[in-house]
Amino acid sequence: MGSNVNIEIKDVPRSDGVVLLHFQGDLISDSVKQINECFTGIITKAKNYAIVDLSQTSTISSAALGEFMGCRKRLVEKGGDLVFTGLKLEMRTKLNLMGATKIFRIHSDIRTAINAYKWDIERQPEKIHVAFPPYLKIVPPLRQLVSRIARQKGYGNRDSFRIETIVDEICNNAVEHGKVGPEERIDLTVIIDPDKIEIDVRNMSDPAKIESLTAQLLPENSKNHKIKPDVKRGRGLTLIKMLSDELSVECTDQGTSVRVKKVREE
Repeated sequence: MGSNVNIEIKDVPRSDGVVLLHFQGDLISDSVKQINECFTGIITKAKNYAIVDLSQTSTISSAALGEFMGCRKRLVEKGGDLVFTGLKLEMRTKLNLMGATKIFRIHSDIRTAINAYKWDIERQPEKIHVAFPPYLKIVPPLRQLVSRIARQKGYGNRDSFRIETIVDEICNNAVEHGKVGPEERIDLTVIIDPDKIEIDVRNMSDPAKIESLTAQLLPENSKNHKIKPDVKRGRGLTLIKMLSDELSVECTDQGTSVRVKKVREE
């Protein structure tokens, strides 16, 4: 019996190296030649990242899976990968029993697979922005959010904990030294990529507190260090310097901006 599988090949907009393959039908032993020819054509066209959609496939033989493994090896050698998406529960269970889930990355949907390509292969950063009112009770869920995002992006527990601590200190500082009121907002921007995370917190300075905040940013032996900084906040800034790779603060009558860069260690 010959192969009875249809393969629809599509390019992915704004991702030159990616190709999307929709498989329809049963992937049996007779499908091996068709799979091989399909990926040979893809590699010839300088595509190195294949997203294989199996949402319309219910059967996959060991021979067909072995061919996918060989195709993946060829793509990995070109700096790419072959990933699966759209798997039904029964199909995923079969692949797990065959040991394929230890070899192939499996994504829940096509969009997630494309995002993984941009992150892992193109190493594109992702940006998160949150504007929140100046209330201390909002800081804990924000720091936990950033920490969870770091973990989801592959950052280790130590890096994630340090990132959470940095966000906590900067945001608390912005609340304590910024203007208060229901109309006031603090802007938290996080830019994360596979190698580093950058955090920027901006708020409107409270004129009554700006002198104290500025004093905390000065060295202890500075001639302008006339105001004794708050001990807790002073230690917080010292902690941020210890945990981060870069720290810069811009403090004016119009607002305060604190920027931190933390390089990934794990």
